[in-house]
Amino acid sequence: MHQGRLGISVSLVALVATAALVASAPASAAGVSGRQLVVNADKGKYRMAGGLRGKWRVTAFRTLDQKPVFRAKGKERFKGCLNRDRDRSCKGEPRGVLKFKFHFWAKFGSDGSEQLGTCAHRVVGGRGDFAGATGFLMFVDTPIGRPPFTKSHYQGRIDLSHAKGSPKLASETRYPKLC
Repeated sequence: MHQGRLGISVSLVALVATAALVASAPASAAGVSGRQLVVNADKGKYRMAGGLRGKWRVTAFRTLDQKPVFRAKGKERFKGCLNRDRDRSCKGEPRGVLKFKFHFWAKFGSDGSEQLGTCAHRVVGGRGDFAGATGFLMFVDTPIGRPPFTKSHYQGRIDLSHAKGSPKLASETRYPKLC
């Protein structure tokens, strides 16, 4: 497949997946968006800004394929708060730990630089105010001409309606399987 069409195909997959997930999210879910900032990529350490504020850590990473599209999956952990009022503060906001499983797709250049990347993250657990949380995040990496050489934006839904002992209704927690 031509490189341009491949990049467009990967972008369309991410867009369709995001639309399907947003449409299926329960009304009680909070929309979140923002940026992930590199702290130490080699150690899997990042910082979240926007709707999620705090530390992000890759805890497991496994390569599935390298060509024609790089594919990987793994696990991640977020420790921080859900900044619902977007005031850049965690004061009075739900906080704790969210655990994710993810699938990652990317196209790399011959020099190893990421030309396009997208990632789907499903909430699989939580602690603190995030105990019982459900939801998902979608990330898109965009190349830039300076370190860290990509910008990572995220968007998704986090549902805390089942946190802290609230009863779970099966109809409210059915998210489509991410890949």
